[in-house]
Order: sequence, then structure tokens, then C-alpha cells
Amino acid sequence: MEIETPRLTLRSFQPDDLDVYHEQIYSDPDVMLYLPGGVPRSRERTNEVLEFTFKHEEEHGITLWAVINKEDNRFIGQCGLVYLKNSPDVEIAYALGKEWWGQGIATEAGAASLRYGFEVGGLPRILGLAVPANTASQRVMQKIGMQYQGETTQYYNTTLALYRIERDQWMTSER
Repeated sequence: MEIETPRLTLRSFQPDDLDVYHEQIYSDPDVMLYLPGGVPRSRERTNEVLEFTFKHEEEHGITLWAVINKEDNRFIGQCGLVYLKNSPDVEIAYALGKEWWGQGIATEAGAASLRYGFEVGGLPRILGLAVPANTASQRVMQKIGMQYQGETTQYYNTTLALYRIERDQWMTSER
């Protein structure tokens, strides 16, 4: 699977992405601060996430995808759509290496993921979740048209800000 945007390629993860994936996301304390667990993870745990992406894409046609910078073909993070555990709901999720923060990349990748989810996946709605203190992630969700729904403790055993966008709302919005 591959999605193109002006600056990015979102593509299925490959087994040889493991080291750069771990380096950019899961070993960095600043990146991990607002992700589940809140602390860096082992390379083995990163590999488990990578294996999860393969299985999720095979089963559902959507998953977390590798985000690649078109200009230099560098791996810069992840973005995509995953089913929430024990739920029929799909979450948009994204994380970028620190050097890529504040450049609108999460917004560009997030918008492309929504488009794929609604146009190709036919999803009825997509949720977004963020630790309440993660205002940058919440701004991304707002920029891609998601609406704040309040806080929830339904997912990940913690209090999270909940955002949502319905397919019909997305179809009629200015994109």
C-alpha cells in the first residue's frame, strides 16, 4: 500500500524498517512522552509493533504506515489507522521523529490517512486520541477536521482527549 502527498509517501512497513523505526520513535524519550507507556521501549517491543502493523494491514486493509520524506527518501515516522482494542472504532495515530516536528507533516500525513480511510476503506467514522497535555497532537486533529468530544477513559487505561470525524462530515468539508 502506498499513499502520496506533496511531501510524503505513506507506505506499508517493511521488515528492514526496524532499526530506523526504533531510532526515530520508540527509543526517543521526547517522542515517547505522549505515546502509550510514556517511556522508550526496547528494540524487541518495536519489532512487536512492526509485526502488528503487518498483521493489522493483512486483516483490515489499514494499519500504521511508514512516513517517508519524498525529498531524500528518509523514514521520518508513522501515521495511519488502527482498530482500537475490543472496539469497532478506528483510531488515527501518528508519531514523528523529533527533527520533523512543527513542519505540518503530521497534519499532511493525517489528512491523507483520513482520505484513505473514508474513500478506500469506507469507514463510517474515525477517532483521534491524545493525552490531554499533548496540545500539538490535538492541534493536528483539529486541522484535519476532527471535532473535540471531551475526555474519555475508555481506551488505553488512561484519560485521553477524544476527537471524532464522521465520514459524511468529512465528505462535505473543505479539504
